[in-house]
Amino acid sequence: MRPPLEDLRGTGTPDLAALTASLGDVLPLLSQLPGTPQDEEWHAEGDVAVHTGRVLQEAYRLADAAALQGDARLTLILAALLHDIGKPLTTRTQQDETGRPRVISPRHADRGRSFLAYRLPELQLPTAVQSGVMALVGHHHDLARTFRDGTLPAYRRLARQVDLRPLYLLEVADTRGRVTPDQASRLDDLDLFRLQAEEYDLWDARDPYAGWREHVRAALPDASPALLDLTLQRGVLDHESGLIQTPEEAVARAYAARGGFPELVVTCGPSGSGKSKWIAEHLPDHEIVSLDALREALAGRRADQSVNGQVLQAAKEQLREALRRGRKVVWDATCTRRDFRRVPLGLGLDYGALTTLAVFQPPTSTLFTRNAARPHPVPAQVLAQQLEHAEFPYLPEAHRTVLPGGQDTVSRRGT
Repeated sequence: MRPPLEDLRGTGTPDLAALTASLGDVLPLLSQLPGTPQDEEWHAEGDVAVHTGRVLQEAYRLADAAALQGDARLTLILAALLHDIGKPLTTRTQQDETGRPRVISPRHADRGRSFLAYRLPELQLPTAVQSGVMALVGHHHDLARTFRDGTLPAYRRLARQVDLRPLYLLEVADTRGRVTPDQASRLDDLDLFRLQAEEYDLWDARDPYAGWREHVRAALPDASPALLDLTLQRGVLDHESGLIQTPEEAVARAYAARGGFPELVVTCGPSGSGKSKWIAEHLPDHEIVSLDALREALAGRRADQSVNGQVLQAAKEQLREALRRGRKVVWDATCTRRDFRRVPLGLGLDYGALTTLAVFQPPTSTLFTRNAARPHPVPAQVLAQQLEHAEFPYLPEAHRTVLPGGQDTVSRRGT
């Protein structure tokens, strides 16, 4: 890690200017925070840089008060630095219902998270820090939404994607870093959120569904890992959608799967991220639906985009056939956009498959180096566009998410 990041693991308190100077080559949007406006009613303190600087100082104070050290401190401080990194990409002026111009930044948390996905790896952070920062940035507005919902499923959905304690601290820093008429009520809401999370026994929960997991394993003692995952994770999605309330219902609803079910893996990663190589090495028993191979078969060239409609229809039919036969199948494509992933994942759910997202997250520099060395490289500008428009996936998009590592390691979220 770079020296300023090592300092953040201890007692270092560099300001926004110092961190921008140290990290701006990897995270160029930091230099665009100054001059990115905010709505005067909710952010009377000034532009995004002014707000971020204030949040950073509040995060230092909160980290000291909570006695955070090491990776925990580094994660919180980096999240404070980067929580609004998506605002330069999303900020615009729009008239409200009275005709008054308002500054808005729709989906800036999600855009910021996706911006960081292939840039944070350049900093060689510990894996837990990298994933923690991305989770805090991507979910920092979900705390308020979850509080307004108030239900146990909503709290569980949030808690399985981000640690609630640092999320709470980040939102306290974010709120204190504003000049807004409702600051006091927002801080009160944060305290009520914490109390509700404690009441639901989720405040420090590493696994919000630990009890469900134990029940499924006890109910299906001879089940395969795949059946256990399907039963639990389908139940989790059903619970978070309001369809069921108990693990007993999850086991009952998955009864038909005991007779067999298809398994679908969908890859997600830019060109050159190692998807096809990983499939060949780790999924030899899976049928492969390759959009590149279909494009080459239909047009004679993998790079020919003129037949994309035909390619997609052929790929969907090939996938349907494999799912109908209850096979193991992998959808080999970039799928860096959510709407692209939704096609195969939706078909998988329709056919009762266990769905897995294999998410590839190498550093940006590695992607360009690998792509240039491939037998069939894509133009550099195409790869750049993939990164610019990437929508990094969230856990609820599939039953399981795996993160293939650089040394053939896999970080897995399932049972």
